[in-house]
Amino acid sequence: MLKKVAPILAAIVALGLSPRAPHAPRVHRHPVRIHSRLAPEEGPRPLPEGDIAAAGGTPFEGLWLLKDMPESLRALARPEHLKAAVERSIPEFASGAMTLEHVRPTRGLLEDGVFGGIFELTFKGPGGARRVVCLRGVADPRCPARVDGVLPGVPFGEDGWRCPVPELRLVLETLPADTALPALAVLTDPSRARALLEGAIRAGSPAYGDIRIQACRLVKVARYKFGSCCTILYRLEYGSEAAGRGWPEAVVAKTYSGDKGRVSYEGMRALWESELRWSTAVTIAEPLAFIPELRVLIQAAVAHESTLKDLLKSVLGKGTAKAVEEFRDRFAKTARGLAALHACTAHGRIVSFEQEMAEIRGRIVGLTSWMPGFDGALEPTLARLDALAASQPPQRPVPSHGSFRPAQVLLHEGHIAFIDFDGFCEAEPAMDLALFRASLKKSVMRLGWSAGRPEPSLDILPELDGLCDLFLDEYERMAPVSRERVALWETLYLLESVLNSWTKLEPDRLESGMALLERHVRQSHSSFA
Repeated sequence: MLKKVAPILAAIVALGLSPRAPHAPRVHRHPVRIHSRLAPEEGPRPLPEGDIAAAGGTPFEGLWLLKDMPESLRALARPEHLKAAVERSIPEFASGAMTLEHVRPTRGLLEDGVFGGIFELTFKGPGGARRVVCLRGVADPRCPARVDGVLPGVPFGEDGWRCPVPELRLVLETLPADTALPALAVLTDPSRARALLEGAIRAGSPAYGDIRIQACRLVKVARYKFGSCCTILYRLEYGSEAAGRGWPEAVVAKTYSGDKGRVSYEGMRALWESELRWSTAVTIAEPLAFIPELRVLIQAAVAHESTLKDLLKSVLGKGTAKAVEEFRDRFAKTARGLAALHACTAHGRIVSFEQEMAEIRGRIVGLTSWMPGFDGALEPTLARLDALAASQPPQRPVPSHGSFRPAQVLLHEGHIAFIDFDGFCEAEPAMDLALFRASLKKSVMRLGWSAGRPEPSLDILPELDGLCDLFLDEYERMAPVSRERVALWETLYLLESVLNSWTKLEPDRLESGMALLERHVRQSHSSFA
């Protein structure tokens, strides 16, 4: 697969974006709020003598300690091992009454030495019908799996069912009621949801103060993370009085366990009240209401056929000239849309590189219980990153997406839209640009995965770097940016990705993550030296 990817990426890079992408009107920045510290005629600053690649050897060599994951944890990440252990432990599968086909851990996270996640089991019941059940699982490799308070006679998958998987020190149980998301019961009932949506939209959007929803159809649950968030798409139906009123045909309701809903709503409201609402470069969703007591955000749905991430997978799979041309066009529009977002006058909380570094350090410290000295092995490199950041002052904060990835870019009839402003903030432009670049690289590398071990493909990295540089080139046609700061932030995000290979129990992604990080550090050094 990855051998096929390389020539396609090379073709996109060889063609470039600028020659065929039409020039959009240059984005005019607000004269007071946004001002680059790099004048247009200035070139990029060289790295100082003590940059992160200058210490000899591999600067992030200490990260290879992550290879020494305990077997008790690594077993949870091996599909066949996990399936066999679960099969032996659950009586219905051990007896042959049901046939287990697959076990897949999803949305897992290692915190304080304990792994918790959702395990998706696909199996055939007594009649041969295939079913999928999601169970919550908690594994503490430091102590035996114990089940207290088991209700006797509870069938597999029913409320109150629990079962230990001793050899993995894992306890599985049916998902209890999601008390962290109290709005779920209402949002998943179309009748109750209709009343909730109508009342909230009337109160939250004066333009729709007399909206009357006749019926509400739940189209799909677009995303659900137990105990964290849920996103639901609805199609709305109205009576004859709606003709010509511009009432939304479809809406999205999002409910959250914490404060993200409020942050997202306030960010979307700020963007909607700015000039970005009228932008021809990018579409944003209209925020309709926020219900604080239920932590529910309601927004108008944005029409789309796919995402930029979907298109990337498609073009790398097909590789036709038409697919390449379509991707180049949408890719360039995404860069210009991001420049338009950064140029608007919306306000949000400030996020800095130093704050993100502090979070990374906290994650590293959290792993020292498994790997004593892990933080010490990385501290010299992190200190050099701090020094590098101090030597290259950031540009002034601009309105930023905060979690900008190809999956957050919707595509519709040649146009683009940005969604998911849960992380909306003000930050230097480099933050969004670096996260997008790092996410793009990871997405392409993961296309080489198979059902077995991944095959990190170093031969595609030059083309992948070129693709990311094209994105930066197109952005820079619209707005100035410090490439040194982009490289700095990208180092941080690629480092975070490597740490995720442990905390998300994805050990087989360590090699490809390290390949991306180490190449990025070398390339950044050679580019700025």
